Amino acid sequence: MNILIAVDSFKGSCTAQQACQAIASGLTRYRSDIITNQLPIADGGEGLLQILNASPSLKNKTNHKIVVMGPYNQPTEAEYITLGKDKAIIEMAQACGLELTPKALRNAEKASSYGLGQIVKEVLDKGISHIIIGLGGSATNDGGIGFAQAIGVQFFDKQNNLISIPASGEDLMRVYRADLCQLHPAAKNALFEASCDVNNPLLGEHGATRIYGPQKGATQQQLDRLENGMKNYHHSLCHGLNNDANLIPGSGAAGGMGAALIWFTQAKLRPGIELVLELLEAESLIRNADLVITGEGKLDKQSSFGKAPVGVANLAAAYNKPVIALAGALGEGASLLYQHNVNAMWSICSEPISLETAMRNAEALLSDTAEALIRTIDVGMRLSAQK
Repeated sequence: MNILIAVDSFKGSCTAQQACQAIASGLTRYRSDIITNQLPIADGGEGLLQILNASPSLKNKTNHKIVVMGPYNQPTEAEYITLGKDKAIIEMAQACGLELTPKALRNAEKASSYGLGQIVKEVLDKGISHIIIGLGGSATNDGGIGFAQAIGVQFFDKQNNLISIPASGEDLMRVYRADLCQLHPAAKNALFEASCDVNNPLLGEHGATRIYGPQKGATQQQLDRLENGMKNYHHSLCHGLNNDANLIPGSGAAGGMGAALIWFTQAKLRPGIELVLELLEAESLIRNADLVITGEGKLDKQSSFGKAPVGVANLAAAYNKPVIALAGALGEGASLLYQHNVNAMWSICSEPISLETAMRNAEALLSDTAEALIRTIDVGMRLSAQK
């Protein structure tokens, strides 16, 4: 039996690599004849490069490091990957991630995406024509204004004063017009793709600011100011660029970076897991598997909205491969995943235990559950053989 293990991280407990290894261990300690292929996955946001670096399937991969301006103007070492001469993979969180700053020091009004733009500029300077950006985990709520400045866009206020670099969320209210005359010339012809696992618009109750601003350190008063600034920024750019990015699902991703990529690079927003599976060449592994095991820390209603396990299950369904999902917990609405090509689900917690205990022992619980799973499959195969 050939089993593909394509699992996301169990956040706070174990990495995707550790989770895959634990499952493989549980399977093979019962049946040593099983062939397992481990494919650690991520949803395309924070942790994207870690997953890609662990994959043996990426050909001609080169890692690069660059010192950029972090979300609060501090020097930050960021990494990106190139594949051959034509493709680069960038993780936004490397340059302006939320976890780069302690919670007590976060202030969404002051955070800038300028560092992400610095990475993109370096990649464009190298003549790379296909750029993939993993959105997610950002500290910023600046509508991508800092990013845009770094690749040459200039912003002016009503008095025609140039808005200084690096701009942040608090500067959005001042934006009156954008000048793209100095936009990096290679940006116009490069293919940009961005992983985007949310459908939030830029503005409104379900927009970038209202939904994600609080976790980035914004108070209620700051949320009001940021939303008003984002409305002004959106109005100015819609008028100047004749492009209402707010109407595109995902424009509110990563503090409005989705909108900025649409406005300034004509980027295509794609489901993150779709991009990751494509990069990892998962299709061939699934095609050759008899069974696919996927999973993440918690499976619930939200998992059906483009999360990694559902992405794996959808690809497996194209080849009529059965999918079993493992999770630390099966939350409310988990049964909806049966409508998204997940055939069975198992919680790794076999008895009532505290969350702390479950997280501390996640690898052992995964191994034990994987062994129980393969034993159950073996019983089914024996019953089938008796018919």
